[in-house]
Amino acid sequence: MAIERQMSTLPPAQPSYILRGHASQIHSVQFARLNTRLITGDADGWIIYWKLETKRALAVIWQVRSADESALSTALPAEVSHSDRPMPWLLHTLPVNTLNFCAFSMCYASVQAELHGSDDAERDTQSRPEKTHASVLIVVPARDDKKAEVYQFPEEKLSCVVPHAQTKDTGMVMAVKLVRDPITQRTLVITGYEGGLTAVHLLPEADNSTSGMAQLVYLSQPHTQPVLSIDVLPDAKTYYTSGADAIIAAHRIPDLSSRGDDVRDSLSTQGDEDGPPVSVPSQNSDALAPTTSQATTERYCTDKAADNPPVSIPEDVDDQPLLFSKNPVQSSIPTKSAPKAGGLSSLLSNATPLSRAAQSAPQQPSPPSIQAPFKVQNTKHAGQQSLSARSDGRLLATGGWDSRVRIYSAKTLKEVAVLKWHKEGVYAVAFGKILDGIDLEHNARDSQSQDVNREVAKRETGLGKLQRQREEKMQVKHWIAAGAKDGKISLWEVF
Repeated sequence: MAIERQMSTLPPAQPSYILRGHASQIHSVQFARLNTRLITGDADGWIIYWKLETKRALAVIWQVRSADESALSTALPAEVSHSDRPMPWLLHTLPVNTLNFCAFSMCYASVQAELHGSDDAERDTQSRPEKTHASVLIVVPARDDKKAEVYQFPEEKLSCVVPHAQTKDTGMVMAVKLVRDPITQRTLVITGYEGGLTAVHLLPEADNSTSGMAQLVYLSQPHTQPVLSIDVLPDAKTYYTSGADAIIAAHRIPDLSSRGDDVRDSLSTQGDEDGPPVSVPSQNSDALAPTTSQATTERYCTDKAADNPPVSIPEDVDDQPLLFSKNPVQSSIPTKSAPKAGGLSSLLSNATPLSRAAQSAPQQPSPPSIQAPFKVQNTKHAGQQSLSARSDGRLLATGGWDSRVRIYSAKTLKEVAVLKWHKEGVYAVAFGKILDGIDLEHNARDSQSQDVNREVAKRETGLGKLQRQREEKMQVKHWIAAGAKDGKISLWEVF
């Protein structure tokens, strides 16, 4: 009883820092570079690049490299209405359908890094290639708002189309997520629809010649209102959906390792239709082979056409009356002007032609029916969006229309914390990455290798050492960032 009274008297949690600089509502927040940077974007199109150690803006742009941070403008949108800013460089553009306010999703394509040498430090550095030069996949809503399209960059080409989830109306695509299966290394596209459905599609294997069509492998309808956000656990075995209703649902991603052959066969069916094997109809040999009477009749017919006699009677039927020639022979003789083909062609010409679909041997498996989700939790709080899973797979976080950030257990889906500071709706939530000493050591090694003058890097001054220690202390904290309609970003330190 005393413990409950003490917990009830504790003050509510407060954010560690508040970042101000945007003049409109925040739509996106994302930690970068091992929790040393924070990227935020607002409704006016401004993107601010923050340094977490100083809580200051390093740049107000939409793409940045480490070497160019000092040359970019730091004037915040809320401070000045117009100023001469360095123009940002534009690498690629992709016109998309934004009617449904659906954010895109990105994942790296299969990156192959060759390892040279036997030194462990060199091997660690080369095993993590520069992602800026790697090929990436980006999924966005298609021009047909019930479909999604996967593009490959920097090639700027359409890689795959995600078709309708089912025949009935699912509504617009409201949320998308790209994920790579860790066992098969195949790429999956997870979609959420306006009708409350969620689907998992398997992308075809990489083919640089043409764009393919994704295959549906999972379909569920846990929500009664539109799906607002999707996120996947780091092991790529479970994903979660939140919607405009009060439901948070957990879904098991289908195991592709046990059905790899079936998937390859079904995806290659379309290509096999161009050259199907010869299909011989299964009929009785008696119906296909000519009988003795039919052969005799054909011989009589040939003699009549050649010699034009009144009636040609064979020698072995001399005693037969002439009535034999009046039998209805013409009814069994095909009246064709061209001569009949012989051999296998004559057999196939008499057979009933089969449809093209019946000729192709492999057949696509029936699409999966609507399945029940793995777990469903009614939170009694409608409008939870920007669902985010932490890198250790233990916690989930959502931003609510009621201006609160709610944290849930990824295992039980039970609410474990509520963070309230904003006065208006929270639109964007993100977790910082959970780091350990090995991650920090790799980061320090990369920073040192990028320094041009290594002798200067080795002679660390007292101020530089203090700054590095403070930055490392910021990196290992368990951060969560929330952006709201009021244009402010709150930074929270959680368990």
